[in-house]
Order: sequence, then structure tokens, then C-alpha cells
Amino acid sequence: MIAQTARALVALGLVWYFVAGSSDPHAADFKSFYSAGFAITHPGIPLYDAKELADNPFGQVFKLPPTAALLLAPFSLGTEQQGRLAWRAGLVISYLAAFGLLCQNFGVRFLSWTWSALLAAWCLFAPAQISVGEGQWDPFFLLLLAAAAVGVQSTRPALAGLPLGLAASIKLYPIAAALFFVGRRYWSGLALTIAGLSALLLLGAVAVGFEETSVFVTQVLPASGATTAYPDNQALGGAIARLVSSDLKPFPLQAPGVDLAIRLVAVLATAAATWIIWRAPADDGFDRALQLALLVALSVLVVPVAWSHYQTILLLPLTLLTLDQSRHHRREYLGWLVLGVGFVLLALPNPAMIIGDDLDRALWLRSRADAANLALQRQFPTPLSRLLLSYKTLGALLVLGLTAWRVARAQPSMAPTMADSQAAASSLANATLAGARPRAAG
Repeated sequence: MIAQTARALVALGLVWYFVAGSSDPHAADFKSFYSAGFAITHPGIPLYDAKELADNPFGQVFKLPPTAALLLAPFSLGTEQQGRLAWRAGLVISYLAAFGLLCQNFGVRFLSWTWSALLAAWCLFAPAQISVGEGQWDPFFLLLLAAAAVGVQSTRPALAGLPLGLAASIKLYPIAAALFFVGRRYWSGLALTIAGLSALLLLGAVAVGFEETSVFVTQVLPASGATTAYPDNQALGGAIARLVSSDLKPFPLQAPGVDLAIRLVAVLATAAATWIIWRAPADDGFDRALQLALLVALSVLVVPVAWSHYQTILLLPLTLLTLDQSRHHRREYLGWLVLGVGFVLLALPNPAMIIGDDLDRALWLRSRADAANLALQRQFPTPLSRLLLSYKTLGALLVLGLTAWRVARAQPSMAPTMADSQAAASSLANATLAGARPRAAG
């Protein structure tokens, strides 16, 4: 009882640390979300700022689908401060709910040592703190993806399609996880995902009207295909861009070869992951959840831009890998090493801790961006030196590789089928009867 009470107090302390560490009085990203919700509740105010978007698509300008603006409308009914506090509370609750959902459904007992260790890892995870502090969507996505993992674990995996469709209606990249249904040939789940996504996008389009929807489709959506060598871009596209360019300002990189490489890598990687899932066994619920986690890990790597806070959703594969390692591969020290290094790299703060907060802020100011970039070019003069800025990409690659390895080497369940049980029972009965017959006289 004393040990349980002590662990409960430690858990409360960890949650307090997470909430305090993710406190940001500015919540800069939420400001654009508030303006989007305000535009929904006040007809006549434009939802998208086409001029600002053309100036820099990576700036603090709303660039999500109309569905996201519709979901943000309730948070704009009061003042911006009130909306920010309500949004922040929703992010923290979603984050903790995702943790509880995974633990409950994947056999982690409340206040056990495993539960406490996982909670500590979640509360120390810097991408999640950044996401909550800036007011981003990632904790919501983590909850939706955790619900999808529970769905594919169950005997009705098609139920995973609804949370995937909702997540993709806000930001499109989570739709990569729907390739799980292709790999598993669960066509009803794929159909449900597409139907849910289509219905939500249509609802958002109706809410904002034809003109705003047209701006999103013709101007906002194409701008999402650009990449940048800015250090906080921890997608594979950002790592490739930093290898070929020393321009680290947060503006679109003008390099057609990089754009082609990003798209080629995305196609090949998603095809390979789908093929691995296609060939893997599917009779165990945990294995199916790990297969979904493989595509979650891939989704933040193959998009042109994935800021550090996107990596919040990598807690799904990290958690499942930890459980798999502790239960089935406890003595495989190489697996523990890869998992530990991957977690540490991902849990670290964004690359501003290397380049310095002052230079990082200066990169966003047009009056100081060139001078800041020149200073960074002196610090990182070669492509090899700029690889240091991609340390979180390396962490994501380690998690992706370990997840792919676990999925590929999974063995079919050895549990007997009903037919096997009946055959064994019949053989046992025959053997018993044969042994019970009296022997013929010699």
C-alpha cells in the first residue's frame, strides 16, 4: 500500500512537471487557430490570408482544411486568452487519455512499475511539451491514433477507420496510417476511413463556402508540398535539403531535385511498409497494432515538412516497441540499445538547443534572417556538419527501422485453432478406446 501511494505521488509529480514544462504564455501557433475559428463564427471575415501564404507558407498563417476551422469554432467564442486556456486543457487531457487508453488495452497495470516508467517517458518527451506549449494538434492526433491502434487490436479493426479519417481531415499526413488496411486487405476499414474523411471534408467545405474552399484547394494545398532546410524540419525532406543547401532560413527551398527525391523516397518507403504488413501474420491483436504503428512512424518522415512537435505521435510506436521488447525480447540487448537511443534523440528539445534561441528567432525575421543564416553557415559549413541538425530525424529512423524489424520477423500465433482442438480430442479418444480393449488370447 505504501509503495502504491508513493508511485501515485510520483505520477502526480510527473504530470505536474509535464504541464509546467509545456507552459508557454504566447502559444503562437494557437493564434492562427483562434483566427480561423473566429472567421467561422463571424461571416465575412476571410479564413485564409492568400497574400501572407504566398509570402511564406511556413509562417504563422492558417493553412489547414476547412474542417479544422470548423472544429476550432467553439474555442473562439470567448477571448483569445480564454480560448487558449480551453485549448491547452484539451491538449493535456487528450495526451493523458492517449496514455491511459494504450496502457489499459495493452495490458499495463495501473501504477505498476511498467506503467510508472512509461508515464515518466511520456512526461519527459520534449516534442509533446512543445506541441502543448505552442497549441498544436499533435496530442489530439496521438489520442486518435491510439484509438485506431486499439481498433486494429480488436476483432473489429474497421472501427480504426473513423479516428484515422478524423485525424486526416485536420492534417492530411495521418492518412498514411490507412495503408494498414491495404496491407491487411481490410477493405471495409479502408472504405470507412475514406467515407469518414470525405464526409468531414464536405462538412467543412459547406461551412466555409465555395470561395474559401477554392482558396484552400488551389493555393493553400499546393503550398503544403514545399520543403525547407530550416533546422526544425525533421522530416527526411528537411535532412535531404540540409545536405544540398546551406540556406537554413524557414522559407521554401528552390531545388527541384530535392522535391523529386522527397516524393520518390515517400513512394518507395510507403510501398515497402505496406508490403511488409502484407506479408506479416495478422492473427494477434498486438502484432496488428504494431503494424499500424509502423505507418505512424513513417508518416512523420515522408512528408515534405515535419516540425519537431509532429514527433509527438511517435510515442505510439515507442510505447508498443517497449512493451514488445520487455515481454518477448528482454535479453535482446541490441533492440534495447536501438530503442533507447531512438527515444533519447526524439525526447530531446528541437535543434534550437544547438543553434541557440536568438539565432532561431532571428531566422524568422526578414530584417535579420540573412545575418543569422550567415552565422549558421559559419557554424555548419559542410553537408556533414549540417547532419548534426538532423538528430531527431535519425531518432525517427531508428524507431521506424526497429518497428519494421519487429513486424517483419513476427511469427504466426501458435495457439490451436478450433479444428486442431477437435482433431486432437478425437485422436485422444480413439487412443483411449484402443487402450481399453481387452487383448486377444495368445
